[in-house]
Amino acid sequence: MAELVEIMGISHSPNFPGQIAEPNPEPAIVEAAHDYELMRQRMAGTKPDVLVMIASDHLNQFFMDNMPAFLIGKAPRAEGPFPHEMRTFGIAPYRADVEVDVAKSMLQLAPKMGVDFSFSDEFRIDHAFTVPLNFIRPEMDLPIVPIFTNVMAPPVPPAQRFFEVGKAIRRIIDALPSNKRVGVLASGHLAIEIGGPKEGRSSSDPEFDRRMMNLVGRGDVENVIEEATWDRMMASGNVTPGFLNFVLLMGLADGKAPSVSGVRFPRSKGSVPYMAWDSQPGALP
Repeated sequence: MAELVEIMGISHSPNFPGQIAEPNPEPAIVEAAHDYELMRQRMAGTKPDVLVMIASDHLNQFFMDNMPAFLIGKAPRAEGPFPHEMRTFGIAPYRADVEVDVAKSMLQLAPKMGVDFSFSDEFRIDHAFTVPLNFIRPEMDLPIVPIFTNVMAPPVPPAQRFFEVGKAIRRIIDALPSNKRVGVLASGHLAIEIGGPKEGRSSSDPEFDRRMMNLVGRGDVENVIEEATWDRMMASGNVTPGFLNFVLLMGLADGKAPSVSGVRFPRSKGSVPYMAWDSQPGALP
């Protein structure tokens, strides 16, 4: 059977790589870059054979008229981001093989575990995939299984469903008919607004960010699910539902508190969270 060796969540902000590359990045950016380097080392230390990568498409290929709630990509190759993302943000491309056999096995096992995944052989991975992958596995040497979630087009599944799907993915990985070491990497964010009056701030709702990271850090699933409602998240910023991918990770971790978690607050362009669950106790400095 497969072995789940790491569960990790980080930001996918397309601004973050450029902030790091500035001549004199502010202290919070330097600290966040250090956090993510330590996260890269953590993932590398678990020696995964495959990465299950969970993220969301930002209306680049799935739109308001055709949006799967949860989808597994099973094409032989994954590439991204989209050309306009590279032009706008200057972010690097990413290319990876897809572990097709694992993707197909996950699809076959999923209905027994309570999830009916959509699937596709035609997709690109946008910045929600490529930014975290470039931080955590810049070598591009590990095959991935991309899982797309809908956090953009209402009706978005509620936090309870994201948690349940995370638990199901854990059971699916445990039941995979292989001896592969599986790492899980998910990307999301905290409060953020795009195109609205709160855009560009350190956070569009720092109180929400601190509250949610405190709850996640304690493994307080009940209050996360109760408080991370659509209306509450949208009040914090119009794309804040990206936080739901972190709720999914809480399900994957069976509701346990993460081994490490934290958040940095740069002066602009959103907060920078991180979290990881495994058998290694401790916290990032």
